Formats: sequence, C-alpha cells, structure tokens
Amino acid sequence: MTGERNSDLQFMGQAFSDLIASQEEFPIKVEGAKTTPYTSVLVAADPARQVMILKLFRPLPPALAVGAAFELMFSAQGKRYEGRIALVGREGYLQYSFQWPRSLLSSDRRVWKRYIFRPRENVYATAQDNEVPCNGLTGALTNLSQGGFLFRVDRMVRLEDGLPIKPWGGLFPQGKVLSMVRIYGLTKSDVLEARGMVVRAQEADDKIHLGVQFQGLAEADRALLSLVLEGRERKPGRVASSGPSHGRGERTEQPLPADEGETHEEPAPQKPLVEDEGSEPLRALDRRTARILVLAEPGEDQAAVFRHLQANGYWRLEAADPAEALAAFTSAAGPPFRLLVVDLEPSSRAGMETIEAVRHLEPALRAFGTLPVAFVSGNADPMLDLLDKPGMGAVAREDPDGARCNRVLDRLLGI
Repeated sequence: MTGERNSDLQFMGQAFSDLIASQEEFPIKVEGAKTTPYTSVLVAADPARQVMILKLFRPLPPALAVGAAFELMFSAQGKRYEGRIALVGREGYLQYSFQWPRSLLSSDRRVWKRYIFRPRENVYATAQDNEVPCNGLTGALTNLSQGGFLFRVDRMVRLEDGLPIKPWGGLFPQGKVLSMVRIYGLTKSDVLEARGMVVRAQEADDKIHLGVQFQGLAEADRALLSLVLEGRERKPGRVASSGPSHGRGERTEQPLPADEGETHEEPAPQKPLVEDEGSEPLRALDRRTARILVLAEPGEDQAAVFRHLQANGYWRLEAADPAEALAAFTSAAGPPFRLLVVDLEPSSRAGMETIEAVRHLEPALRAFGTLPVAFVSGNADPMLDLLDKPGMGAVAREDPDGARCNRVLDRLLGI
C-alpha cells in the first residue's frame, strides 16, 4: 500500500537482490541538499552486516563525511520505494558502501489516478531541460494525473541553434530536472505550466516516453489541472472544456429517457468588467490601424499570410520580398512600422526545424533594431514558445486555438 513503511529485513534483502539481478539504475541524493541526484547501480548487499555497495556514475565529494545521510528511490517487485541510507566509506573506483535503510516507504507512482489522452485529442507537452546548451522537446500527451504526466517525445532540438537531436533513453536519467514544462490543449486557451522531474524513461515503438513529476505548480495551474481532471472523471475520454465530440466508438443508437438526459440551457451572458467596457472596439481599431511589414515570398505564401492577418483584424499590411526587406524597411515613408511578420513556410518546406529557421534568420533581423518580430508557421509548433524572448512571438495559420494570434500580436504591438 502506498505510504506504508516496511522494516522487515528479509523483505529488504529480497528487494536488493532483485536490484542486483536487474542492474537497474536508480538515483540517490544527499538528504536536504538541492544538488543533482547521483545515478547508481547496486553491486552487492550483505544482509548480515546490513551494508550495500553502490557504483555511482560520478564520484562523491572527497570532503563528504562518513555517516552522511542520503535518500534513495528505486523500483522493485513492481512497486516504487524510498529510503534513507548512510555513507560508510569508499570501496573502490566509483564504488561506495552504505548502511541499509531502517525501513522502506512505499511510494508507488499510482498514488494519483491517471487519465488517458489519445492522439486525436491533440493535447501535447513541451519541456525544456537545464542542460547547457538547453534542449527543447515536445510530443503527444499520453496520460495525466494530479502528480505528473507521461508524454511521447516526438521531437527534440537544441535551442541554441535549433539543430534536431535524436532522443534516446540515456538523455533522460531518473531525477533529471526539467526547468519548464507546458501542456497545451487541455482547454481552449489556457496553458498549464510548471517545473518537472523525470521519474522514468521508457522506449516503445522506437519512441521515448517520459514520465514527469510536477514540481512548483502555481495555484492557478493547480486549479486548472483539477478542473480538467474533474471533467475527465465526469466524461471519460473528453477534455473538460472541449465541445461534444462523437467518435465512431462513442455513438449510441438509443436516446436517454427524458428524465435522465442532460438539460442544455443557454448560458447567461457574462457582464463585462467595468474596466473592460468599451475597450474591445478601441483594441479592434488599434489592430486595424497598426502598420505591419510582412516578409514573405511573393505569391501564395504572401497571400496566405495576408489572409490570416486580415481575418484576425490586422489590415494595414505592407509586403516585402525577404531578399529586399531591409531596403523596404529603411525607405518606407509615413508612420513607422510597429511589427515585423516573418513567414517560416519556405524554411519548413526546405526541411528545417522551425527553431532552426528562426536561429538562421536572427542575425539578419538585428538590422531592424528593436522592432518586434512575429514568426508565422503553417501549423502550430510549441517549440517556438520555448524561445521566450521579449519582442518575439509565434503564430500559426492553422491553430486549434483561434484566439492565440490576437493574444500574441496584441502583446507585441502593445495593444
């Protein structure tokens, strides 16, 4: 049972024997310290002396005193356990002996109920690790709980230059810190954001699946998570805020009796806040009059960007061929441009990652000074959100969140 302590020496001896046989890696860390955990493998265990020998993947500090307390976390017999061990001494190259824990605490990951997400729901996660240089990864969400989530790593890039990296299990040791994780698509507009820690990495169907534990969830994100999961509990297989979706497997030929069916009442219109009254017409006017320079290849690419921007209320658009963009910017008469929009579709067709294309364009864009830049892609790419730079944003012509374009461009325009 989760949360139960077991101090039976025979049980611990069997668990450690299983670890020796499997040679499964597990983390230990100095108790109370915020240092990176040490990845270790159990080499031997002596039940008579209650001493274990661990091989670490990096050495302990020489100044670390005998008796220093460590926390260990491992999986055995299909469950997850935590315990407290004490350093005895050095046994050999990268090998150290530790005193057995007095007891093991069962801390099974399934302390929270998990809710399955399917690919058709278009819910995906993006994460950034704390390596130097940083890496970004994104993929479809597989399941979600109050404690964390599992997602499939579909793409991974180095954020410094946008070059793609092939994900593999060794890149994600247990205990690896993810300085930022975001989950998109849980609701129509909100994004859940937190920090995370990798609790396991598994390979299946030539893909890496990462189990991530939430850390540092803000109160608003915790409330959003609870709302979404409560919606899944009421209507399994649906996102809390999504409209009705009738897959082939969800149809029913027999209608519910009148007294058992759901009543559909029109929601009462919400009265706008006092400070918001009258602001939307002014915002729409500001969008319509903002002078925007669009860098896109003449033809269908340019026309597609214009249609997308005009559909969102931005009408004062001027186009320039990317090869002549700077000349068009410096020689333009009239009020100054307030925004630069750059089309990424040609780079995408050439096989470049979107972040790679942005990094490739950045040196040339410096000639435009402090003018805000919005990158336009064909489909929404969460990797672009990892750029996280002031004066820079990304929108997509095909975006499930129809309001995202206005939110991003209004921020860059200062509307």
